Amino acid sequence: MSIAPPLCPYEELRRIFADRYPASDPLDLEAGTVVVLPSLSFPTAELRKIVGIGYYEERLLFLLLLLRRPEVRIVYLTSMPVDETVVRYYLGFLPDPAGARDRLHMLDAGDPQPRALTAKLLDRPDLLDQVRELAGGPSQAFVLPFNVTRYEQDLAEQVGLPLYGPPAALAGLGSKSGSRRVARLAGVPVLDGAEDLRSVHAVEAAARRLRQRAAPPDAVVIKLNDGFSGQGNAVVDLRDLNGSLLESPAVFCAEEESWPSFAAKIAEGGAVVEELLTAPGMRSPSVQLRILPGGAPLVLSTHSQVLGGPNRQVYLGCRFPSDPVYRAEIRAAAERVARVLAARGVIGYFGVDFFVVPDGDRHRVYLAEINLRVGGTTHPFGMAALATEGSYDPTSGHLVAAGGAKSYLATDNLKSARLLGRHPAEVIDEVARRGLAYDHGRRTGTTLHLLGALPEHGKMGMTCIGDTLEHAEYLYREVVGALA
Repeated sequence: MSIAPPLCPYEELRRIFADRYPASDPLDLEAGTVVVLPSLSFPTAELRKIVGIGYYEERLLFLLLLLRRPEVRIVYLTSMPVDETVVRYYLGFLPDPAGARDRLHMLDAGDPQPRALTAKLLDRPDLLDQVRELAGGPSQAFVLPFNVTRYEQDLAEQVGLPLYGPPAALAGLGSKSGSRRVARLAGVPVLDGAEDLRSVHAVEAAARRLRQRAAPPDAVVIKLNDGFSGQGNAVVDLRDLNGSLLESPAVFCAEEESWPSFAAKIAEGGAVVEELLTAPGMRSPSVQLRILPGGAPLVLSTHSQVLGGPNRQVYLGCRFPSDPVYRAEIRAAAERVARVLAARGVIGYFGVDFFVVPDGDRHRVYLAEINLRVGGTTHPFGMAALATEGSYDPTSGHLVAAGGAKSYLATDNLKSARLLGRHPAEVIDEVARRGLAYDHGRRTGTTLHLLGALPEHGKMGMTCIGDTLEHAEYLYREVVGALA
């Protein structure tokens, strides 16, 4: 009889985590510690495309509202200190802010350099010692990462805590190429194109094949495998593809890109080519899910994404709930994707983006991409759910709180010269003075995030929660008018 090899520390931590939460969500914990690791562990060149990217570590501060539960503690890790005004703002949503502050430990690496937070923390064994001491061990705590690479896995092993995220070896399932492969396994259609392209020559060949179709698309989208928030995309008009691809005009979603830089990134990380969908009435909704440590998928929400930038390739914000005409269909497709991912060992947060095209009295649904990480729609829903003390109703697709269902409109991209140089406290007070701040009694109003980016970048985010989408849109317009 063969003897199984001993489990490595990471595998043992996964087993402990699954045994502790076989069929429940760790974020529903009534006692214990959540170590929040909001490290955007992506290629630095891609992250630099996002204005104020260093402050995106603040987007998970909505998790501070978990401190409403008196036996929960949070260790929140950042590159640089978070303004205490911002911390007090989030704790102000709780009935006992002072008690919550005693159970919150904000630790920072004191390093503003543009590299992943996790890499900075691995260079600071003193901080890892503090995390280990505060957390209390794998039976009481876990690490919640933004995304998982070998760095997050290494950190989890060093502090002796399980990761509520997929093994680093599975990260490729959330790349643009991996998304197309998983979609096929799940029986979810994808747009015509090709994946796993590692050279400009391969990309050009794929684009030319699309041009040879009986009804060719006017343009194609080239997506870098590890692109973030649409900034790794480029659009090429097939009607202009006469010579070499490198000599063809392209619309890069990131202004600083050019063919030489883009070609190097294709060679380094790979890319996909897809037809550019321009059908009238096309929408891009998204489904947010978690796979529990025991392997069960859990749908969290559905959104309609707000896209902008060149050819509407860049994520700007979202509306909740998604349109009811396709809500059930995208949910079902996302659940099929989740089952494929769960079977391969994925756990934790992820999102599935779709394209939806009207087709008579029905809709055609295509998978756009899988984001095997915390997404841009995660923090708006998390903030809305925790602030209203509501829960997602899978039957109706609504967020249901005391007094009824809630809707919201959210963005990470409220930018204005009028905001540049302003302190978070000024903006918080201005929104409150105008009667637009979140009202705990009515469970409606505006919540703010990305406040740390205000002084340097004149940029912030907000989630406008209303009793209806029309109410949420009214709040949104009022806040924009007041601040921008």
